[in-house]
Amino acid sequence: MSTCKIFQFNIELFKVTGIQRVLLDIHEALKDEYECKIVGNISYEKVNKSLSISERDYIRFHNPFLFKDSIVIIHERRLLPLMWILTHLPGLNIKCIYIHHNELYGNKRLSLFPKNIVAISDAGINNLIGYFNIPKGNITKIHNCVREKSTYIPRVRKYDSSNITILYPARINDVKRQTEIVKHLKGKLDSQIQIIFAGTGPKYEELNTLCCGDEQFKVLGFRDDIPELMQECDFMMLFSRHEGLPISLIEATQIGLPVICNSVGGNLEIIQDGINGIVVEEWDELLNTLNSLPSLTQKKIDEMSKNGRKIYERNFKFNIFKNNYIKLIDSLK
Repeated sequence: MSTCKIFQFNIELFKVTGIQRVLLDIHEALKDEYECKIVGNISYEKVNKSLSISERDYIRFHNPFLFKDSIVIIHERRLLPLMWILTHLPGLNIKCIYIHHNELYGNKRLSLFPKNIVAISDAGINNLIGYFNIPKGNITKIHNCVREKSTYIPRVRKYDSSNITILYPARINDVKRQTEIVKHLKGKLDSQIQIIFAGTGPKYEELNTLCCGDEQFKVLGFRDDIPELMQECDFMMLFSRHEGLPISLIEATQIGLPVICNSVGGNLEIIQDGINGIVVEEWDELLNTLNSLPSLTQKKIDEMSKNGRKIYERNFKFNIFKNNYIKLIDSLK
């Protein structure tokens, strides 16, 4: 193991989002090569248990001298000013890597980016260069990944066009648009289709109220078994206002689950229209696409499933992710 110290600093470890999941994947990728710790601003007891962060891997932030002579990886733009100060303090010898998870706008003056930035998608790269004027040479593109939990078994679910289940796994908020989806589709959706929402968030109660008594929309609340739920469904769906590079879409490709989504963020780097899913943009197009699902054949579903798995193996496997991060860290030592 290298003596290089790696800290990942995050101040939202009380919740589970794609950002925390990427943080954990980076920790897993680097922990055998370097001295790695996860740093938060809350006590260990308040860290979300679903993250499965061990107590020995966690440090609560009290003093910036903790980061002396280390590489600090941050995932939140709000930490950029603090890290800019720390990297410029004499004697601390801190190098910072910022992970750019999403397209961001506003607060240009407070966005004091370090020299080393990881963008997870082409959309993120374009945002950094076009809006924040970041030199292209400061940006390294590393796709998110999904780790394999067991030996891959090809998807064998039979497509029953009279009983189609669509899983929508995402934090329930304005960005993911679950309440808008129900309002646009309610009373218009083919009776053979059911949409299942898995997740929690600020719009949960409103979504639950909207779906109450309607068998075509089901609200499950928070679930930590999304891959298992995906195996029981025919499609996964995501129709967000904006995205980074959604972990849930990568999970779908990993198991060969066809996807319905729009083209925001890095979605099109995971989902190719007609190849491993269906890409739609407008509300009417979404409704028409959903209502046409009963006409799809088993052959087409199987084809999309196989293509999705190929895309996962080519771009989003953990070993690819791991090697890219090790290469980046080694370049900074």
